[in-house]
Amino acid sequence: MAFFKKKPFTIILIFIVVLQIALFYYYSLSVDREYRAAKADLSSQANLLTSNIEERASIVKGVSSFIQTVGFDADPDEINRYLYSAYNSTNHMMNVLIAPEGVIRYLYPIEGNTAILNKSLFFESRLSTPGLIEETIRSRTITIDGPRVLAQGEYGMVIRQAIFKNNSFEGIVSVTLRINDIIDHFLGNNSRVYVTREDHTFLFGSRAENKGTLISIPVHFYNQSWLINTYLDPRAKWNALVSVLLVDLAFLSIIGSVLYFLSRQRRFNRELEQVVNIRTRDLRISERLYEKLAYYDSLTEIPNRRFFMDEFDRLLKAAEPAQTFTLFFFDLNRFKEINDTLGHSAGDQVIRTLAGRIHKVKLPCRLFARTGGDEFVMLFQDLPRESIAEMAEQLSEAASQPLVIFGTHLSLSVSIGISLYPEHSTNKEDLLKYADMSMYQAKSTDGQGYFLFDDQLREKLQQKTMIAKYLHSALENHEFVLHYQPQVNAATGAVAGLEALVRWNHPEKGLLLPGYFISAVEEAGLMTQLTDWVIHEVCRQLAAWKREGLQILRTSVNISNSWFYNRNLILMLRSILDEYGLTPDCLEFEITESTVLLEEHYPLLQQMRDEGILVSVDDFGTKYSSLNYLKHFPVGKIKIDRTFIIGIGQSSIDETIIKSITFVASQLGYDLIAEGVDSEEQVDFLMANGCKYMQGFLFYRPLPAEEIRLLLTAKDAAAQ
Repeated sequence: MAFFKKKPFTIILIFIVVLQIALFYYYSLSVDREYRAAKADLSSQANLLTSNIEERASIVKGVSSFIQTVGFDADPDEINRYLYSAYNSTNHMMNVLIAPEGVIRYLYPIEGNTAILNKSLFFESRLSTPGLIEETIRSRTITIDGPRVLAQGEYGMVIRQAIFKNNSFEGIVSVTLRINDIIDHFLGNNSRVYVTREDHTFLFGSRAENKGTLISIPVHFYNQSWLINTYLDPRAKWNALVSVLLVDLAFLSIIGSVLYFLSRQRRFNRELEQVVNIRTRDLRISERLYEKLAYYDSLTEIPNRRFFMDEFDRLLKAAEPAQTFTLFFFDLNRFKEINDTLGHSAGDQVIRTLAGRIHKVKLPCRLFARTGGDEFVMLFQDLPRESIAEMAEQLSEAASQPLVIFGTHLSLSVSIGISLYPEHSTNKEDLLKYADMSMYQAKSTDGQGYFLFDDQLREKLQQKTMIAKYLHSALENHEFVLHYQPQVNAATGAVAGLEALVRWNHPEKGLLLPGYFISAVEEAGLMTQLTDWVIHEVCRQLAAWKREGLQILRTSVNISNSWFYNRNLILMLRSILDEYGLTPDCLEFEITESTVLLEEHYPLLQQMRDEGILVSVDDFGTKYSSLNYLKHFPVGKIKIDRTFIIGIGQSSIDETIIKSITFVASQLGYDLIAEGVDSEEQVDFLMANGCKYMQGFLFYRPLPAEEIRLLLTAKDAAAQ
């Protein structure tokens, strides 16, 4: 206080100087913030403009896929109906057209576009910017023409794509957009934004007067490079200056009151102390809330995985030598079906109900937590071994009580995996891993809903580790062989194709099925090399049968997602086919839903279809199943997964899913085949619902190449 009494004017002067510097800095920041905000807004408009033009381009992709499917020689009424549907699927289009061999034969709507009907894109200069038609054909990608004055007299933009068949040009499809619609929809009537080329040639928008700072954002899509421009409003700087002056005036007014506040410093300190106490109390409340969010599951309000792992670790470290722990790891059976059929809100309610039931049973457990999804863990301390079965039965009984969700009666069940401390391990991670493995073992065990980890399961884990160790030498020593499972036309009994299935001819353990080693192959990063070998071996075998004069059948090969990356696959496939003198139509690639839904694979899948290689979707309906993706992606066949086939006659949900898949296939024009067919009842159901191609043990088991040769020989003899 003595300092303030002796030098008040010096302190005030220093404060004023610092204030002016701070306000000037604030003014600079305000102007810069306005500039960045305007630029961010312009960037958002650029993204919106690009995404919406690319959305219109997707119509061109759809028309291209349609024409490649039905061909230019399809029924004109069918083509016109498709154009009508494509035109009415969105707004802001002037027309959509198809030009076989470059001549506009199909056009919608006709009204307002008669000037271009039956005109040649190659010879009518009004229909295209010079050289762009040739660029469209040469690039084989979508191109943008314009904005420019169209043959119809309006100012617009044309999106085109060339259609090829077997590398031969067949025609062009295009969509025309009105620029005025783009301006009205994306830029707005009062927008100060305008679009130019990179050389600042004006294209469209609201050309503003040259006032203020110019802001430009580059826009690149397909063959176009534009700039979207605007000017920073000069009033922004003035407004910032006014705000700074007002703040300055306010602070100068405050300075006059400083001495008064200093005289009441003691009272202010007391009030500040009260505020700090209130804030500290709020902070403690927030800390407790954070702790609850961090350590408790928000859906079930029971401990989460983090809490369980920390507490489990603490208990193990503090355990006495004679102390034991029993770990239960369990989940709901067929929980995915509940989510897929009733929705995730129903699934959440099921999880919440299950946790509440188990909590009410009050089993003598030390810890109970949800680790994620439909998985739970339960830890018992010093539980007698003879009581394990009783605890598992009580847990299963609590979960299996009838439940009604959204009017649907559900019958729940759980699979329980059990590991013991210290009998199985003294490490918490190992105990969780063993219990997890035991849970999956329980799922495959009929009747009993729980499984206690044992030496046999430990040996299985060790075997998996040993398998991974010897995989490299197995590839080098040619220990892998192929078996082939015939695919039949159930209506005629004729063999329609083959599926190549890999086996490991282990020098010590004999012939091993993929389920024994395929996961180890993936974990070792050898799936690409194994897939390459399978393709080579299939082509070699087909060529051998062809040399013997046998009629070779289309053979399918299972392809993993990793096989698509970082390789020149099309050239490699051509090289293999040329090496063995085969045509592409002898191969079929089976890919999973998760692979086909990756848009990055679309160009390669399109090339495969162009080459004549059939691409089919394996395990359809078990993952993400998007009809929208199926409409655009270049696949030609759907394989119904065996998990649905097993449910025929047992699960109405599985039967409904199969009916839906067959309907989708018939509507989109895909071939259809069912795998895992093992009974006449399944055959009758599939035939009744339009699926006549099948494979399964009812018809043939996977056979060695020599037995397939005998089968093909008998088939050819019967045909003769």
